[in-house]
Amino acid sequence: MKRTHAAWLLAGLATLGGATAQAAEMPERDLGLLLGGGWADEDLVGGKDDEVNPLFGLRYGQRLNDDFNVFGDLVYGAYDGNRAGVGDADVTTLRGGLEWLFSRQQKYNWFLSGGLGLMNVDTDGAVDFTRPMASLGVGQAWEVGANDAFRWEVRADQSFGNDTLPNAGLTNLQALLGYSWGLGAPLDSDGDGVANRLDQCPNTPKGARVDTRGCPLDSDGDGVFDGLDRCPNTPAGVRVNADGCPLDTDGDGIPDYLDKCPTVPAPGTADGCPPKAAEPQPAPVAEPSVPRKLTLEGVNFDNDSARLRPESIAILDNAAATLKEWGEVKVEVAGHTDSVSSDAYNRKLSQRRAEAVRAYLIRKGVAAERLTAKGYGEASPVADNKTAEGRFKNRRVELIPQQ
Repeated sequence: MKRTHAAWLLAGLATLGGATAQAAEMPERDLGLLLGGGWADEDLVGGKDDEVNPLFGLRYGQRLNDDFNVFGDLVYGAYDGNRAGVGDADVTTLRGGLEWLFSRQQKYNWFLSGGLGLMNVDTDGAVDFTRPMASLGVGQAWEVGANDAFRWEVRADQSFGNDTLPNAGLTNLQALLGYSWGLGAPLDSDGDGVANRLDQCPNTPKGARVDTRGCPLDSDGDGVFDGLDRCPNTPAGVRVNADGCPLDTDGDGIPDYLDKCPTVPAPGTADGCPPKAAEPQPAPVAEPSVPRKLTLEGVNFDNDSARLRPESIAILDNAAATLKEWGEVKVEVAGHTDSVSSDAYNRKLSQRRAEAVRAYLIRKGVAAERLTAKGYGEASPVADNKTAEGRFKNRRVELIPQQ
């Protein structure tokens, strides 16, 4: 193939790229395999210069900056030839140089490569040599996975000083496909653990936890990312500060959403409001002292009678007033007799006497439900039943409070 053919091909490929602001993310360092086809100069293979010959190679690359990479590669090809005195040829090129990323796209980059190296030619005839060479190429590198790359390149290698050939050097053209494995960790500009190529949120703040896409998590939905949120379980809808904690306007330790008095400091309270001053309580009303029992002195009965005597009326009126002062205290009206007659008779007689007193007290305004009547007969004497005076005292009525 003529040298002019190779030059025009490379120039045409170089015009295919278009610049863009965002470049694909290629590995910092990579090691790859190259496969392809090569066309040798007619000065080497004679009339077979249009035939494609298989190529195999190895490549190493390393990033210099956003615009340039350095590389080194070794490519071997077995060429069929029919030139007299040369025959078939094994051509090995070793080169190193720079790649210029002249058009950077989102998923791939266009590059121009240029380098220097050596070309070794071993033929079936007497033409064997190793000469310096220069190389020029154009191609693309595509992102694959998190840190690998697929690439293709078309390049022309020009050797110099081949005195054994009719011309001063050889121009060989190569079309190469390659796969490169990234060495080391893939680029992760925001340090969130997700490679740049896979990161859909590339500017995550440092310290924020992210999902598999590299986007920050916000479990409680308060706008502060997990890992930066000092209060990660804030209830939905609660306003928070820059740390993700609920606002506390009055600084009393009770967040606004729980503080019923959000502008008044009241630390230590349940609702955030200052405790109300205790209202003075009225002095308790003193209840009248209630005796254990009240004997109605002067309320006596004739022998074998339950009829109230006239002199008993004033005493019973005073007793009714006293019972009203006792409030709601329930009272038993207890009737008693002397020992004259039988015990059974006396019990009935004392019951009638107690009921007579109860009925009078009710008529004087004492609530009926407060009063019960019970006759005890001769069972509880307070004086000697052997004397008339003693028997008179035993015929009595008592008011006994029921506590």
